[in-house]
Amino acid sequence: MRYDPREGARNLLLNCVGIRPGQRIVIAAEDPAEDFYDALASRCILEIATELGCQASLLPCPCISGPESLPSSIIRAMEDADHVIFQARAGDQVRFTKLAGTATKTMSYALDIGLLGSEYCTLHHGLMKEVLNTFESELNSVASWRITCPLGTDVSGTQSTKDATAGNGEDFTLLLFPIPIFRPLSCETMQGRVAVSHWLMSTANRVYQNSFLKLDEPVMAVVEAGRIVDFEGPKDLVGKVRSHYQRVGNLFDIEADVVHSWHAGIHPKAFYPLKATSDIDRWGSVAFANPRYLHFHTCGNYAPGEIAWSIFDATVELDGQVYWNRGHFTFIDRTDLRKRLVHYDLDDWAFEQRFDIGV
Repeated sequence: MRYDPREGARNLLLNCVGIRPGQRIVIAAEDPAEDFYDALASRCILEIATELGCQASLLPCPCISGPESLPSSIIRAMEDADHVIFQARAGDQVRFTKLAGTATKTMSYALDIGLLGSEYCTLHHGLMKEVLNTFESELNSVASWRITCPLGTDVSGTQSTKDATAGNGEDFTLLLFPIPIFRPLSCETMQGRVAVSHWLMSTANRVYQNSFLKLDEPVMAVVEAGRIVDFEGPKDLVGKVRSHYQRVGNLFDIEADVVHSWHAGIHPKAFYPLKATSDIDRWGSVAFANPRYLHFHTCGNYAPGEIAWSIFDATVELDGQVYWNRGHFTFIDRTDLRKRLVHYDLDDWAFEQRFDIGV
């Protein structure tokens, strides 16, 4: 598929946000000097919105310490505009927070002009919305789940189908572009062992110092009834992990031993062109959409918690049926979803999964 950032911007504006001529669009843009979002992607979105007949403007969006720190300028925009699009990490930080105002709110993971023009952002948003809706409609009736991985993870849990069907599970309060993931699945009854590999990292909910802890080898987390009861592995490394949890728990006065929820990527075209460790937070904001990557929300009895566990190439069973097989999202191999490709003038290429996520 050809590289076309204008197509990515149109996909965002028309197929995700649903703009109409005459509407006011505010792009809440993070300062490019922060080296997270570039200026070119925001300018491209602004340009296309204007071409489509909208009153579009850029609004500086500062980096914030947490959801409670959203500035008044952004809150006013959500009250006055028709649509607010976050080209900023602040949008990610409020993804589970109820937001004021009648404007639609969209979190964009098109961090730069390269991603905006890639197949990740140009694959029709309507198709990915169908994938998400079909998957979540089945997820709502799931009673049990199990996750395993090549490093030894083996955990399972249950879901209250009554609560899920009633919509009582945690869900996003913004539109997400591209669609990266499904609603978190509760770990309240989770039992088993998780091989936590590579690192402990922030969930991007709050900003805090030393949020990244490198793991030179996997550490096994033992979980009972959704609580961490032990870490197993090299003594020194386990000591660092425990200290990390204690520090973050004390910092925010939260229950550090909670494993709150999990979810895995569902976007077959998600990728990251650099090594993950080049900027772990930036990597995580894109790579989490790839089916190879599953993560748990831990340290805090709420989504998304403050510390994420990274699991790669997992096999996920829902009510005994495999939906991910060693990192491959087998759900999209189904005939009913493949038939929907014709509606978008696409072929099987659209569901061919990328595996290059910098790990």
